[in-house]
Order: sequence, then structure tokens, then C-alpha cells
Amino acid sequence: MTATLTRQSALSARPVQVPPAGVETKNGKLYVTIAYRRPGWQRLLGADEYCRRAYGLDSYGRDVYDACDGRTTVKKIVGGFAKRHNMSRVESETAVTKFLKTLMTRGLIGMSIEDKADIE
Repeated sequence: MTATLTRQSALSARPVQVPPAGVETKNGKLYVTIAYRRPGWQRLLGADEYCRRAYGLDSYGRDVYDACDGRTTVKKIVGGFAKRHNMSRVESETAVTKFLKTLMTRGLIGMSIEDKADIE
């Protein structure tokens, strides 16, 4: 069974950066390097247990990533992004929430959810 968040709970969540293995700015991009454990089948074939992967974030991505401090809610990140980039709230919410999902999938951030009663 997969847990599902209500929209309100998702907007109240507080994204937090996973401690990176490295951070570097190059050519106007922020490169965040994470270390992760390889899947078992890769290790079985002789790959090292751990490896590193770097992700490049442009100015928009960096804006969102830098806001993931564990204190700021998704709703506030969306509002700030909309103001800074002259976007409607709806456009900003769509862009920011999709990007946060991408950051979570890649292991760059986690989410702190305060009200677990809203999880269905």
C-alpha cells in the first residue's frame, strides 16, 4: 500500500537537502555530487559498492535547491519563486513541485512532513 499526501500536507512539507558529497560552482551552474550505494546486481558484476554522481543545477534549479533548508515550506518556496521569476502562483507551483519531485528521486533532498494525520 502506497501512502498518499493531501495537497495541503504536500505544500506544508519542508524540503531538506541531503548532505552532499561535494558542491561546486562552474560556468554559472551549481554541481551537487551525491554518493550512493549501487544496486546489488551491479555489485555482483564487480562494480564498487559506492559511487558518486554529480547533478548540474541552472539558476532556477539552484534557486529551488537553496531554499530546501528544512525550515521553509513548499508553499513558501513556491511563493518566493513566483515573485522572483515574475510567474503566476499556479505556474510556479507546477514548476517547483515537479522539480522537487525530481530532486527527491535523485536523492538530493528529503521531505519533512509534520502532520502525518493527513497521509491517506
